[in-house]
Amino acid sequence: MSIHRAKPEHEVAYQDLCNLVNRHADKMSPLELLAVAANMLGKLVALQDQRTTSPEMAMEVVAQNIESGNKQVLDQLSKSQGRG
Repeated sequence: MSIHRAKPEHEVAYQDLCNLVNRHADKMSPLELLAVAANMLGKLVALQDQRTTSPEMAMEVVAQNIESGNKQVLDQLSKSQGRG
């Protein structure tokens, strides 16, 4: 099974999504923002073409990219600690 990970060239789409989220960030708690993002993710999983992507494949893509995104942020935070 070929798992798709976000690539560096997807950064533009990521930044666009961040800008959209930031427009609403002052009206919601971080937990509410997480709930909205998770709801959207659930809808995107449901919209996959089941002829080519099983629910298990979709969830594996989700899991791997959550782990990857989490690691990216933790790496950035560890680089910025002690600065300032």
